[in-house]
Amino acid sequence: MDTYTESLENRARDINPEDDIDYSAALTEVVSMFQNFDEALDTFLVRHGYTGDRQDIDGKMAFIKSRFEQKQIPLPRNIRKWYTEHKRIKKETAIRICFAFGLTVEESEDFMRRICLLRGFDCHNVEEVIHFYAISNRLGYAEAQNLLDKVPRPNPERLDFGEEVLYTASIIAAVRRFRSPEELIRYISGNIEQFGYNNATAYRYIRRMWEEISGEEGLAAKEKKKLYRAFNDTDREIEEARAGEPEAHRRARSARAGGSLWEIYLQILGLSGNRIAKLDTDRSLKPILRDNELLHAWAEDSFPSRGGLEKILNGEHASEQLVHKTIILLVFYRFWVKAALKRNDYQARGGDTGRSICEINRYLLDTGYPQLYPGDPFDWIILHAVENEFPLLVFRDFMRELFYVKEHDIDARYAAEWS
Repeated sequence: MDTYTESLENRARDINPEDDIDYSAALTEVVSMFQNFDEALDTFLVRHGYTGDRQDIDGKMAFIKSRFEQKQIPLPRNIRKWYTEHKRIKKETAIRICFAFGLTVEESEDFMRRICLLRGFDCHNVEEVIHFYAISNRLGYAEAQNLLDKVPRPNPERLDFGEEVLYTASIIAAVRRFRSPEELIRYISGNIEQFGYNNATAYRYIRRMWEEISGEEGLAAKEKKKLYRAFNDTDREIEEARAGEPEAHRRARSARAGGSLWEIYLQILGLSGNRIAKLDTDRSLKPILRDNELLHAWAEDSFPSRGGLEKILNGEHASEQLVHKTIILLVFYRFWVKAALKRNDYQARGGDTGRSICEINRYLLDTGYPQLYPGDPFDWIILHAVENEFPLLVFRDFMRELFYVKEHDIDARYAAEWS
């Protein structure tokens, strides 16, 4: 795995949109370098005793099955599809594997991060806090299920930032002190309403960062006024196409754009301007991200979205992956736009790269998420940017490459809408 991550780290440093003759080809090569879940799992199996042929699916399935049978844990369904269809697994399945292979908490966290590209234990989740306790205390999977039968289940609620919230760090600290399952049961039962909140610390940080970025005198407004150059803002073809646009549509689009969450989101990505405005009808990047040859499918699944950000800001439930990557994106943007505004240019200075990575990792660890990992396709995009001389501009160059690949498809849809 070290060689694998090292090669991805090297490519993150080596590729530069200004120096590479064919930037798109270089990015396509990187997409092919990422391991699917089954390939990463093979490495894990070898480290845990598998000595057969890595091409022998039946042999690997038999090895996995034997571990589950030894621990008397129900075998996950569709194991063969992990290999034949490169299927990812859900968090609950990953945790069952941790029990089956007798992993420690630290090993379980590493397995979920490196092999599954998942967050580790979310101790705001009743099932996961019990699994965390069970693995910490070397209890079996069946014992963990018995504990689950003894605690209530919360109703997921909108996070109210005006009320006192039990944050993940305090839950973990409490669980580590417990000396008996009964203490854990009493704790969960007595605080059950608090377990309806997921990602409370992450939501708090995201809200604070967004306020700093999006205010009338926020970082985005200052960047737009002082430094930002809109993407393809004078494109003649689009201007000509818009010449026949109804006035009502033009006014509505203008009203949506000015200072809105969508417009600021596009500015962060470097996609503001006339071309991307074609997507105003649904305010979504899906037409750009979907099946894009420059973007690994796992990055597409977890890419920070306008809708996900709105949910987080409203205290509504958003997936772990969206929350995780939204933190990364906002910390990255805030760090580099602050530096750019201070210096009046986008160029990195000595030590900036290390400081920016440390700042992102600090936020991730504080919110219970794993640090940046080159083997994660979205994390690689950020590492690729920060390892270059102009991090924010390189990130935006990457996003524009994604757009160019899909431009023809988007043009066709745009033409159909206005025909």
